[in-house]
Amino acid sequence: YDFFALIIAGALIVPFLLDPDTATAGTTLSGLHTRLHLPPCLFLAITGLPCPFCGLTTSFTLLTHGTLGRAFLANPSGPPLYGIMLCLLVIYVILRLRGRENLLLSLINRISGKMLIIMLVVMWIARLAVIPGN
Repeated sequence: YDFFALIIAGALIVPFLLDPDTATAGTTLSGLHTRLHLPPCLFLAITGLPCPFCGLTTSFTLLTHGTLGRAFLANPSGPPLYGIMLCLLVIYVILRLRGRENLLLSLINRISGKMLIIMLVVMWIARLAVIPGN
C-alpha cells in the first residue's frame, strides 16, 4: 500500500509545481501533461475525442491553484477524483500511524473501484455529449 500512497501523493503534489496560467480550457494534444514528459493521448490523436483521463493534469493543476470552475471545464471528473484521492491518502496516513493499515483493504473493498469507474464513465459520456459538432 505504501507504493500506491506514494503515487497518490505524487498526483496530488505535482500539480502545485505546474503553472496554471498556461492551462487551456479544453483538451489538447499538448496539454500540461506534456510538461511532465508524458506522451499525448493516443485515443485523442486517433479519434479526435478526449478519453476519460484527458484534461486531468490540467484539472488537478487548476484545482490546486484555486480555480474550481476552470478545473471542471478541463475535466469534470477531476475535482471529485482529486477529493477522493486526498481522502484516501489522509485515511491511509492515519491508519498507517495507528498500525492499522489493513483496515484500508476493508475500506477499499467497500468503496470499490467500480464506483470510481462508473463515475469516470458517466462524466466522460456527459463531456462527450456537450462537445460541439457531435
